[in-house]
Amino acid sequence: MVAAMIFLLVGVVLWVAAGVVLFFRGKAKGKAAVMAAVETSDAKEVASLPPGSLVEVKGTLRCEAPLESEMAGERCAYYSSRVIREYMDDDHDDDVGSDRRSETTSHSERFAPFSVEDATGSVAVDAEGAEVDAKEVLDRFERHTGGPSISLGGASIRLGGGERTIGFRHVESVLPVDAPVYVLGVVREDGAIGAPAAGDGEKRFVVSHRSEEALGKQVGKDVRVLGLVAAGLALLGVVFAAVGVAGMAGLIQFT
Repeated sequence: MVAAMIFLLVGVVLWVAAGVVLFFRGKAKGKAAVMAAVETSDAKEVASLPPGSLVEVKGTLRCEAPLESEMAGERCAYYSSRVIREYMDDDHDDDVGSDRRSETTSHSERFAPFSVEDATGSVAVDAEGAEVDAKEVLDRFERHTGGPSISLGGASIRLGGGERTIGFRHVESVLPVDAPVYVLGVVREDGAIGAPAAGDGEKRFVVSHRSEEALGKQVGKDVRVLGLVAAGLALLGVVFAAVGVAGMAGLIQFT
């Protein structure tokens, strides 16, 4: 009976996971639909549009006071720097072997005001709150050779007895200055482009170093992959649930 209930429970968990994946697939589909529906505007026209209007612009990113990314030292209007610890953790469900796991030990993200310049002029952008598709400029792995504790970012991290640190992966992405940029957002009262009002889920705020076409292809690929993952999870859920129900039915008949 216990084994049958476990199979049934696993099936339910897999169905819930499939539902979560479908939720994110729906968000990706909505993003693709909005990108396809909005026509590109000239930068000089944006300030004349009604506040709250959804607009997209394409051009060159200009920044008067650029940032310098923490790891790669790149001049940019945005950076995301992350340190990820990779380690082996004892598998408590198995008498032998360990699982390779990872955790983010530090994450830094900064924005700087910038503008998008095209042949007609420029428009200011406040990227706070945007879905940023930044360009990866660093992905470096450093193997750990120290003892049971390390110092990272001024803090001491103690490593548990069942955890063995393999090393640290340093990952950084930026929005480079004087480079192509795509922006989809809403017109603010001051004529700049920014995030939509809270609760307005139909409008999106996207800033990407890629072209609209390249970003659209990536989003379409994500939609297809998430659909396949959801279908696989749902199918596995059916199998586990069917085994659990069959096992419980057999025990009831036996008794």
